[in-house]
Amino acid sequence: VRFFCRYPNPCSFTYERRFFCPFEYALQPPAWYTPDHIALEKPELPLGVSELRQYSGPQCFMIPGNHDWFDGLNTFMRYVCHKSWLGGWFLPQKRSYFALKLPNGWWVFGLDQALHGDIDVYQFKFFAELCQQKVGEHDSVILITHEPNWLLDWYWGDKTGKNVTYLIREYLKGRCKLRMAGDLHHYMRHSCTESKEPVHVQHLLVNGCGGAFLHPTHVFENFKECYGNKYETKAVYPSYEDSSKIALGNILKFRRKNWQFDVIGGFVYFVLVFSMFPQCDSFRILHEDSWDGRVNSFFNATWNAIFEILEHSYVSLAGVLTLLTVSFFFVPT
Repeated sequence: VRFFCRYPNPCSFTYERRFFCPFEYALQPPAWYTPDHIALEKPELPLGVSELRQYSGPQCFMIPGNHDWFDGLNTFMRYVCHKSWLGGWFLPQKRSYFALKLPNGWWVFGLDQALHGDIDVYQFKFFAELCQQKVGEHDSVILITHEPNWLLDWYWGDKTGKNVTYLIREYLKGRCKLRMAGDLHHYMRHSCTESKEPVHVQHLLVNGCGGAFLHPTHVFENFKECYGNKYETKAVYPSYEDSSKIALGNILKFRRKNWQFDVIGGFVYFVLVFSMFPQCDSFRILHEDSWDGRVNSFFNATWNAIFEILEHSYVSLAGVLTLLTVSFFFVPT
């Protein structure tokens, strides 16, 4: 489960209203379950079920995204790791990361990258020991992270997620068939081409659609290599051509599509600078003989304008106070 429904900031309102409620509408939790209940010893199995593998109902596992870390992961821990039900889906998860064993030799690793784009040493130890002790030599692993380091590192020329990379190279050793992430609000899938070198990850997938806005894809058109292997683009949305057109349209079509912004912004600007119009003597700045004199005159004029607003221009003063008040009360707490 990805966490776009808690965008832009985690709080009780966004978790309950935009995350828990839709799941409860889709499938009701057990009648005996109390929403305010705090799960201390998970998994809290239903009556008649002695162990988790015997439970045949739907289950849910999730990893936090960067927005869930804005409050230090407090809301995520309270609503996910200390709750037992998400609607009718059972929540056995105890930590912000997880490992699931699926049929036919498949595994799912959900990693928590926090705000650093990497896992800490405790997670690394957990997954490294799991790879050594339980993951079979011919098993396949799906690795899920919030951030697609392979794209962002290529774009910025950086090397983040060193612990994740080391886990893939030295412990999974070719068993990672798919690495999946979100964060970027688009869809992009790359597959490894035939190679004589060891293939560390077979497929790379960004599935971040459904976010609050759309990220461009054409900036990653030249991405071809990761983990020492060559990759080719298999699917992308929006296409590179459409993404480039949308990006260009943000510049060329902004005025036509957002003419209301010009009206409102122009009015606000007029109110704020109303008291500046009579100050025609400010042109003396241009008649100064030196750059130092012009800079000094400019800052003096700006300083005097502020006091002019506060002392004499009731229109501009009212506009400033109104703008500050609206900005303060319209920001979500």
